[in-house]
Amino acid sequence: MSNEAYTEFWNGQLLELVTSEGKTYYTQLIRNESDLLIQRPVNKQNVPMLIENGMMVTVCFHDDKKGLCNFSSQLHLQQNGKIAITNPSLDAIKVVQRRQFFRVKVMLDMDLTLPSAEDANPNEEEAEGESITVTTHDISGGGAAFLTQSKIVEIGDKVEGTLYLKTKDTQQKIVFKGSVVNVIKQSNSMYKNALQFIDMREGTRSHIVKFCIAKQIEIRNKTKG
Repeated sequence: MSNEAYTEFWNGQLLELVTSEGKTYYTQLIRNESDLLIQRPVNKQNVPMLIENGMMVTVCFHDDKKGLCNFSSQLHLQQNGKIAITNPSLDAIKVVQRRQFFRVKVMLDMDLTLPSAEDANPNEEEAEGESITVTTHDISGGGAAFLTQSKIVEIGDKVEGTLYLKTKDTQQKIVFKGSVVNVIKQSNSMYKNALQFIDMREGTRSHIVKFCIAKQIEIRNKTKG
């Protein structure tokens, strides 16, 4: 067993924390010191995590060479109010084998066709819902979130859309079907809408996952300068 520290964390890196109850929270690395200083974690509803000093969590992150990894660690509330994660050793880092999609904050164009008002009427088979273009807040292999100024969808709504994956060198169009799984009104009066991809071929999903990985690396390189 080696006590050598894992040294590949970088400032601005996205982390996911899973509690002992299985609840997932999202945060970002502020500074990598003897411990990892992080922003206060929030869940998908943007509700802050209730932290007890010394509580155990599983930390999920993306490693350039190993892919999706995790480690178990403790959260510490420092006297200055900052939150820290105990820095793991190399031996503590595990490659995640189970199916899990790491989300990345990125603004992309996404076309959506919303449910029509006639969906409940079987005689209106040709009716189509309103088509709009939105900007994503974050995406993963499992779904996407986007912000709107008003409430335009309800939980359970089925939508269709096109997601435009753009990098420096490539542009890819992903056609998808989705189900709205969350609609939250935020403190700034904007609505954060989350949808889950449904009936998606794994080959198509893999393009999104690869994009998320590439975008994470791109963000890291910009942060490192």
